[in-house]
Amino acid sequence: MGKTGKTAVIGAGISGLCAAYWLNKHGIDVTVFEKNTRVGGSIITEKEDGYLIDLGPNSALETSVELRNLIDEIGLGKEKVYGNEISNNRYVVRNGQLHAIPMSPGKFIGTRLFSARAKLRLFKEPFIKPTNGNDLSLADFVRYRLGDEFLDYAINPFVAGVYAGDPENLSTAAAFPKLYALEQKYGSFIKGTIKGARERKKRNEVAKDRAKLFSFISGMQIFPQTLAEKLGDRIKTGAGILNLTELSGKYKLHIRQDGQVREDIFDRIVISVPTDEQARILKDLTPGNAQRIGETEYPPVGVVFTGFRKKDILRDLDGFGYLIPKVENKQTLGTIWSSTIFPERAPEGYAAFTTFVGGSRQPENAELNDEKLTEIVLSDLKALIGLKDNPVIVRIKRWPRAIPQYTMGYTEIQRIYNDLEDKFPGLYFAGNYRRGIGMGDSVLSAHETVQKMITQSE
Repeated sequence: MGKTGKTAVIGAGISGLCAAYWLNKHGIDVTVFEKNTRVGGSIITEKEDGYLIDLGPNSALETSVELRNLIDEIGLGKEKVYGNEISNNRYVVRNGQLHAIPMSPGKFIGTRLFSARAKLRLFKEPFIKPTNGNDLSLADFVRYRLGDEFLDYAINPFVAGVYAGDPENLSTAAAFPKLYALEQKYGSFIKGTIKGARERKKRNEVAKDRAKLFSFISGMQIFPQTLAEKLGDRIKTGAGILNLTELSGKYKLHIRQDGQVREDIFDRIVISVPTDEQARILKDLTPGNAQRIGETEYPPVGVVFTGFRKKDILRDLDGFGYLIPKVENKQTLGTIWSSTIFPERAPEGYAAFTTFVGGSRQPENAELNDEKLTEIVLSDLKALIGLKDNPVIVRIKRWPRAIPQYTMGYTEIQRIYNDLEDKFPGLYFAGNYRRGIGMGDSVLSAHETVQKMITQSE
């Protein structure tokens, strides 16, 4: 097929934009279709009364050279800002108090986050036999290797804060493939972490727990906006794809734009939209797989941004924020201290927080009205950091389908994507449903997809 012919990218989230940018760079004729009037998907930055408010992803981890190079290439290197060094301090709630996550052996021994029994249990981990290779829930996997306390006070809050998920339901092999591979290859997390670090160095990768946290001076939205500016009129907003069919080795798209439905033929298609939209688009091409893909779970999440006068906050904001384990019986998942992590997130003399509510743990909380949602957020903030007065600003964003959940059996979904790309030459998939849910994972998914397309075009 070569580089001639037309390519359509469906979806102008970060994966779709990155894929289109790299395809265009390689001289491939590409058009991006986005059903909404704006690009960027869940990446939204707003400014109000001197506050900078990220209502979706608030940061990313610099885990790959591809991500670093892309940011520099599009001219955003000067805009990039790394997290304040103090934000390396991260807290988990236990017995209603904030405890710093220990980041060194000495601090681990001294921490009150874990009991003496749990600490001793950790030292047994290298001597526990590896699992038999069958997929296990993350909860069962961690119980077996580390015990209940680490599940409750390390893994559960982490999964709720990052994935909005429940470790009882997440697949270890799908959601944490590198962790799973360490255990299978080396027989132990601890041994694998040490030896795996050498392999990551060879691949120019950085472990997520060592990667630098970054954002941009003007917030995360400038990343998709800049990619969109580079693509120009190759992006068609307000253009929804109704369905996709195969036609003599090519693909016909039915496109609704400006109240009209038209058809267009493309040689290659990159699908980079959430799985419910994928299911609708693919229903005529591969109905059984479309239905299975459409069953992917996405819990709702409420994002509540609040600003306070610093004098009304009783605790020193000396870290990234805190996560709340399920066993603590709170109504929120955790809070990041936005104005501590990055500069210019709040006016002088004020502080900004971003609190997450709902997820798989308490999906009903994400659907509360504004008054009730604000009430439960303030209740947890007052109990955990201390407040003398109400916020001066509250901004709420609800995501009815926030993050795809790599639940038990999700490895089958991942195989379906591979099989579809094999069965239908010219059809590709890229997004946070493919290799990981973080922004860095989404960018890498796009890069891997484009590399595959280029290789197959040569």
